[in-house]
Amino acid sequence: MAATAVPARADDLTCDYDVTLVDPGAVKLDISVACDPAVKVTQFTALGNRDHWWTDPEGYRDGNGRFTYDLGAFAKSEDNMGSAMVFGDAALVTPGFLLALPETEHAVMLRFRLKFPAGGAVLTALQPDKDGYYRVPLLRLNEAGPLILGNVTAEEIVGDPELTLAIQPDGSLIAREQLIAWVSAVAEGNRRFWARSPARKGLIILVPTPRGGVPFGRVLSLGGAVVTVLVGRRATPQDLYDDWVLVHEMLHLGSPLMRDTGAWLNEGIATFYEPVLRARAGWKSEDDVWHEWISQMPRGIPAVTGAGLANAGRGGIYWGGALFVLMAEIESLQASGGKIGFSDCLRAVLAEGGDVTVKWPTMKLLDRCDALLGGNVIAALAKQHIERGSAMDLDQLWRRLGVSVADGAIRYDDAAELAWLRPLIIWGGTARPAPISASGFLPDG
Repeated sequence: MAATAVPARADDLTCDYDVTLVDPGAVKLDISVACDPAVKVTQFTALGNRDHWWTDPEGYRDGNGRFTYDLGAFAKSEDNMGSAMVFGDAALVTPGFLLALPETEHAVMLRFRLKFPAGGAVLTALQPDKDGYYRVPLLRLNEAGPLILGNVTAEEIVGDPELTLAIQPDGSLIAREQLIAWVSAVAEGNRRFWARSPARKGLIILVPTPRGGVPFGRVLSLGGAVVTVLVGRRATPQDLYDDWVLVHEMLHLGSPLMRDTGAWLNEGIATFYEPVLRARAGWKSEDDVWHEWISQMPRGIPAVTGAGLANAGRGGIYWGGALFVLMAEIESLQASGGKIGFSDCLRAVLAEGGDVTVKWPTMKLLDRCDALLGGNVIAALAKQHIERGSAMDLDQLWRRLGVSVADGAIRYDDAAELAWLRPLIIWGGTARPAPISASGFLPDG
């Protein structure tokens, strides 16, 4: 693929693929591709190890190609969820490693459809067009989430028909039913926060790992949101509910992708509200939420007061973003007399269609907040901290909220100026929501 492309709309030029699953168990594929002549394909190439691809020379010319692909063998050799890996009697693979890619200087839309004459199925968050094709722009392949091909079974996430769950068979210590209950419970907390399911036909994939706990997760959202999470083979059910990764990643589903000023607002939203959601579910104490914020938010100070959030390093992206969200919550609640918080703004954006599958400029989201508040509140705050920092006293902010740490324990001062905001920030109101019990998502018996 060329690093740059001549001006062209991806919808104008296409390469169409027919992918036939001829052996679901071993995941072997026959692939034929035909590109628009204007694409001017010089050759097709495969990402990664090409030993598992075979080309029919009689069908390889003029932007056309026929290939045989042992995806199962490739997945076994890769064993990487970023490219391909074995998934029980199926293979998990990203679109960039599924297709033979045209080498061209043009922007091209890759359209592929799947056939299963010998059985098998696909799990994907991509949605087919009227002709049954899934569509991914060549130049944005790295933004598309993985799909699963072969003998694969989808699991129902209890209470959320918008989400599909796939669990790699592994024989870990946690029963499959307990994993389903955990994901369903996290989805319930997410729905409560967003006042609806934030996903549109999303896919959650659990992948076992020798590491402990829940060490990693990510979201890819081009064409449909896919959350992929590593789960330790020796993790216990309690480890799952004590962990933050799945809650963080699923929070991402409800906000548009904002990258014009960097990832700080997306990551700040997920970092700030993750402990809030766990507290509201009954999995984390209020003291622990404030303790985490007081101990970790100083990591965001250099970005907020110095370089600016748009220029933040890794710590600034997460904790600088979280500190901004805290300030935005306080400013919103103060401006509205406690009636509208920053989280209400986020719910309004989601109701407008601003989920993770679409891209928005950062200020578009913040301007929606100000429209809800009826004044220049959040945009003015952002302009103080995005391109370059502006002074703020975090210790003073904690004093105004009436929260501090003494001898390792959280202390509250209900006479503090902004103490009335604490229950609004943590609980979303003056009453605590009902806890979310894992047992409510386990099958009877």
